[in-house]
Amino acid sequence: MPRLIPRGIANVRRMELYFLRHTEAEDRSPDEARALTSKGKNDAIKLGGFLKRANISFDAAYSTDLVRARETAEIVLETCACLEGSRLQLVLELRNETGISDFLPWLHSMRRANHVLLVGHAPSVDERVATLLQLSGPERIKFPKGGLACIETDNSRSGRLKFFIRPKLL
Repeated sequence: MPRLIPRGIANVRRMELYFLRHTEAEDRSPDEARALTSKGKNDAIKLGGFLKRANISFDAAYSTDLVRARETAEIVLETCACLEGSRLQLVLELRNETGISDFLPWLHSMRRANHVLLVGHAPSVDERVATLLQLSGPERIKFPKGGLACIETDNSRSGRLKFFIRPKLL
């Protein structure tokens, strides 16, 4: 007997979103130019190594244009050699100034990809993950520097937490 598929299920767009808060950066001004510390670079290498050992590769990778986030993304991607046929894209949609009401339509309009790396900052990375997981208040996930969460989503508007790690665990 053939399996019945509900209408619209063929159009499901399953994606894994890897939200990463940048690793440790220098304390100096201007904020946009803050580079990673040696600890921050080391933590990014550890994260890249974790992704490589887990055989995770990305169809797309996005970061804010702020130096600390861009450097984190570049080191992670270089270490894991896991960005297939694409390059890191710098976008304003991952900056703290972009609210959730602008972030979600951008996410939904993203080109089809199975595994997407999104590198940003606190507190917006916390808010975006909490929104996708439909969490609020004390249930929210607080990202430490270098925190990485994998969210599986079928619709880019809600999702399920697959894992959450901190650099200290690596």
